[in-house]
Amino acid sequence: MRDLANPFRTIHGRLRDAQATAFAIVKDETYYIRSFLDHHRKLGIDQFIILDDQSTDGTRELLLSQPDCLVLESSFGFGEQVVVPGSSPERRERAGILFKSLIPQRFLANRYALYLDADEYLVLPPGIATVAGLFDVLARNDVASVAASLVDFFPATVTEMDVPRDLPASEDMLGAHAYFDAVPLLAWRPDSAWPRRVNETSTARLCRKHGIRDVPDALMRAPRWLKRVLPYRYPGPSVSKTPVVRWDAGVEYANSHWANVPPTNRALLGLAHMKFTCDLSRRVAYALESGAYVRGSRKYYWYQELLDCMRKGDPSFRGPDTRRYAQPADLTAAGLAQFDLA
Repeated sequence: MRDLANPFRTIHGRLRDAQATAFAIVKDETYYIRSFLDHHRKLGIDQFIILDDQSTDGTRELLLSQPDCLVLESSFGFGEQVVVPGSSPERRERAGILFKSLIPQRFLANRYALYLDADEYLVLPPGIATVAGLFDVLARNDVASVAASLVDFFPATVTEMDVPRDLPASEDMLGAHAYFDAVPLLAWRPDSAWPRRVNETSTARLCRKHGIRDVPDALMRAPRWLKRVLPYRYPGPSVSKTPVVRWDAGVEYANSHWANVPPTNRALLGLAHMKFTCDLSRRVAYALESGAYVRGSRKYYWYQELLDCMRKGDPSFRGPDTRRYAQPADLTAAGLAQFDLA
């Protein structure tokens, strides 16, 4: 096992004293990357720090042409098991998880930063025009981190999803996948500094509808009719993350979604998660082949079975609480976002 003494090499751009920086780890994201950059530039992001995980589909070449991108590479693959820096030799983690902390620790110390996946599009709360403005409010209130509802966005049907599309602008991506379930996902408990899940995502709703169960590894290849009747729970994908963190000393991501500092209970952002797109089949194939994601990419088995069921049966993504997204206030009205800081 190698260590992470020198994990990054800069291949394009330079670090600047930017007002608002977003960072991401990407691999083969040509479907998303142009609209992702466009969307967040319109929100005032003036610097992107992006680690390219050995892309081969043109993602890297596009990033190398962007003047506001600092592009990194690493000899470590996202799914590679490595020794955690400063820990005992027994503690190992996937490199991709550690990169989510190592990038801001090395490049953005003592600053706020926005961490996103390439298929996540930040929705700012009404009254906040830019990410820099958001950071200013957080600094005035000495906020260490902010949670976000991870809101699945989708087209009307799987038939629409399967149509190949070229969506270079933010409006194109949001317009093609404009539906979401208008139910709150998170709430704060008076006895805890952390929010709790209060409703299921649209992915969980669809898995329940089509009988997709989270069976043990030994039954993954069992006939679908058998898995549908076995008494295992339905999948419950993540509903949240902390995409905004102030990178003080000792701060790190404890897992793929949550930093180790509690988020304020006076703010909740929205992340439009473009999960159900025509790129999903490619992502599923890569995840299942590589096993590079959590639990050996188990959630992608769910997606594979779900899409297969929808293509053969009811193709609709919509449920009783589904609404069409028009503006940021829609997420606030649904209880998916809030902002009580001044």
